[in-house]
Amino acid sequence: MTASSVHLSFEIFPPKTAAAADVLHAALADLAALQGRFLSITSGAGGGTPGASAEHAISLGALARMPARPHLTCVQGSRGEIEATVTAYLDHGITQFVALRGDSPAPDGRYHPRADGFTFPDALVAALKGWGAADVAVGAYPEVHPEAPDEAACLAYLQAKVDAGADRILTQYCFETDTILRWRDRVVAAGIDVPIGVGIMPIGHFPQIKRFSERCGAGVPDWLARRFAGLEPGSPEAHAVAVEIAAEQCARLVAGGMTHLHVYTLNKSALTLALVRALEAEPLAFRWAA
Repeated sequence: MTASSVHLSFEIFPPKTAAAADVLHAALADLAALQGRFLSITSGAGGGTPGASAEHAISLGALARMPARPHLTCVQGSRGEIEATVTAYLDHGITQFVALRGDSPAPDGRYHPRADGFTFPDALVAALKGWGAADVAVGAYPEVHPEAPDEAACLAYLQAKVDAGADRILTQYCFETDTILRWRDRVVAAGIDVPIGVGIMPIGHFPQIKRFSERCGAGVPDWLARRFAGLEPGSPEAHAVAVEIAAEQCARLVAGGMTHLHVYTLNKSALTLALVRALEAEPLAFRWAA
């Protein structure tokens, strides 16, 4: 069996307190040994100015020893404000981004594009490429996006983002591996030919992940709930189950040809490190690639 070259990348979110920053910094120091391809940082990467945000992103990437890839969303500012942010990032040597729609802060919970901003991510992607971004990733849902009418519409939205210049796709996490692989096959059949990083969510606290998944439209299958039934969140037993589930999914995805694993760390390192150790012990022919 020919060895597959497997790439890792990681997602974090900006800490809101000094204590949370300490936890994140310790986690990034741990993750540095894993030689990830990049560190994606959800929007609001710190600081009150574009320059401060860029400097903060660089410092986080330096701790993790991997390039920072900030998220940019259509709802975070006007076109001019987003361009100023991107210019600051580029001036600081950050050239990789994740372009997303983002969630509208409107009270009705519905997406309302800014009149002075980008309506959808395809326009944001095109602007980023025009401003000099070297690599732009976009999001995708292996399960139908909660606001999309059907799978065909999801594929059309994804195609528009790739046509606008997106260089790669990063997926929302999905606990049903067969669903991910079938979605990948539909993407390929549609002629969308860019690399795909598949989102992996190790479950550190099942009730928390269940609530989060309900908000973002990721399914929580019954079999998953049964695996964590009766286990104290954060206990060694729950940790072991979380690693087993994530490792099994990653091994199946790699065997199915999906060799970029994008891990949602939730700003902690223990589960991610345990997952990597478990994968290294798998009787599969693959090797890590920086």
